[in-house]
Amino acid sequence: MASTSSSSLVLSPHFFVGFCRTKPSSFSPHTASLPLVSLAFPFRPQKYSSLSFVSFAKGKKSTVGDLEDLRKKNEAMGEEEELEDIPWLEEKAMDLVEFSGTVTEAIPGPRVGESKLPWILAVPLAYIGITFVLAFVRTVKKLRSPKTMKKRQVNKNVTLLKDLDGLFSKNNASQLQYSDLKELMKKTGFTVDEILRKYIRYVLNEKPFNPNVVVDLISLRKVSQLNDTEVAEVLNEISRRIVKDKGPVVMDISGFTEKGFKRKLAVQTLFGKILYLSELPELCSRESSLIVKEIFGVTDNDAESLRMHTLSESGDMESVEKMVDSSEGEEGLSNAPASTS
Repeated sequence: MASTSSSSLVLSPHFFVGFCRTKPSSFSPHTASLPLVSLAFPFRPQKYSSLSFVSFAKGKKSTVGDLEDLRKKNEAMGEEEELEDIPWLEEKAMDLVEFSGTVTEAIPGPRVGESKLPWILAVPLAYIGITFVLAFVRTVKKLRSPKTMKKRQVNKNVTLLKDLDGLFSKNNASQLQYSDLKELMKKTGFTVDEILRKYIRYVLNEKPFNPNVVVDLISLRKVSQLNDTEVAEVLNEISRRIVKDKGPVVMDISGFTEKGFKRKLAVQTLFGKILYLSELPELCSRESSLIVKEIFGVTDNDAESLRMHTLSESGDMESVEKMVDSSEGEEGLSNAPASTS
């Protein structure tokens, strides 16, 4: 099936490179028997079937006689095969490329994926990403640090106390409503008992202990809707915190330094105020579980002397009761239905 049609072949540079790199020892007797192709231009290349060249490129030992036998078999079977003008060296180069890819895939090890981003952009983006992650971690640690959490708690306490003082100064204590406490709870996240405890502690430490302040505390206790047991627990918790911070009550304060003397005197004053509030029936009943004396470590005689000292500062009980009764009377009048003529 050899054809004698003339054709020209343009050799690519790859042909010369592959031809120059071929060692003389790589030519076998079988390759020596192949028909030689003249390098003159134009030349008449031999045409073989694609099946013959594929079998030869895969390493089978074929000779000219084998190729002739194969041609005769194809003619006998009546099969016409498509002839391709493919030079032998070009076919060999194609098989070599295919073999190289197969060997590369067979070699174990990680594969590095191709990136569409150039390195000049990948490096700055990686630096920015690492910087962002580090900044995020530092911010989270800073927000969760004890110092930051304590500062946030102090800010919430200040907001609560300012709002309560504003409510008491703007309106009468009897006009305080539970809806006002609900707004404070939503704003600060504190519960009702926490609001009462914080404001009592604020009054004991920062404000003058007078009948007006006592009336405000009684009004806040009523609006909070807490029972006597819960109010008693609030007073007990305040007492525990004071003892933990400043120590128990010491009646004999002789021999202390000036700083120690002021500290123990402040503890006595705080105990007298808490004892005074715990004995107010409008604030807490005496049948509740009050253990203020036990927490401060005070005897009954010492408690009596401290009570008298506190009453002299805050005013007598009668003035407080009159103010409470007047506030309750105003509240009853405001809630009473209007009379019809």
